[in-house]
Amino acid sequence: MRKALVFTTVTIAALVAARWQARAPISFAAAEQIRLRAHFDSVERELRARDVPGLTPAQRAARTRLLDILHRYQVRGVFPQNIDFPDRDVPVFIDWRGTRCGFAYLIEQTGHEDLVQRIAATRNNALAAELKGEAEVGRWLTENGITLAEATRIQPTYGCNDRPRGDCAAAPFPSTIASDGYKTASRLAIASNAATFTLSVLEDHLPRRTKGIAGVASGVLGLAVGAPYAGNAGGRGMFARWDAGVGAVSLVLGIVRLATPGEPAAQSRVSVGPWFGARGSSGLAGRVTF
Repeated sequence: MRKALVFTTVTIAALVAARWQARAPISFAAAEQIRLRAHFDSVERELRARDVPGLTPAQRAARTRLLDILHRYQVRGVFPQNIDFPDRDVPVFIDWRGTRCGFAYLIEQTGHEDLVQRIAATRNNALAAELKGEAEVGRWLTENGITLAEATRIQPTYGCNDRPRGDCAAAPFPSTIASDGYKTASRLAIASNAATFTLSVLEDHLPRRTKGIAGVASGVLGLAVGAPYAGNAGGRGMFARWDAGVGAVSLVLGIVRLATPGEPAAQSRVSVGPWFGARGSSGLAGRVTF
């Protein structure tokens, strides 16, 4: 029995090590941040490398300052979310949290917050190219040495929540969904941890070392199933956090039992046996020892 438990523990530990090496799917929010950072980094390098001989020294200086602001925006990595149009990708000048898009951020940081608020109030999902009739936008572009086409290049669109690569027509992002297989694995992990804990508390006839090995094995199983996805959203993240939490508790208890010197087996705290009463009555009686 003990050898089987040791073998099981080692096998599960090896599976955990292999699972940790594999790259877990990331959430939509993380994927969107990676995409947008790459977009702004590409745009910044493209615009810095572009030859602009027709600009005045003042416009060149303003253009350089604008690209420095864009760089800080990209590094900061806080971008708008599209929650109003679940069926398509759209620009978002200012989102529901007050987060500015790259184009809006550049205008605001150069002293034109009133213009940003006005566009957000009237044309919050407009492309930069659709603002060519706005005289104030045109003056801002000229002052800062960029063209309307470059402003359009700076401004990305924002995809739908929980859709891969911002593709609104795609199925929900896999990292947020708990598949039937994952739900089954999660329930098995929690059940094994619960069974191990129950035996550890109630079954005093089991050797302490056996309880410890069982606790470690079930704990490692729970962590293997849950830990890689604990940071995910949706149903998968919920199941994963339960698995990882219960598994961590079971693992710690198992290690404590293995590290504590053994003790003689004690009489069971819970027992059930026949009971005989007066006048020929009989039945079953339970006893709990504290």
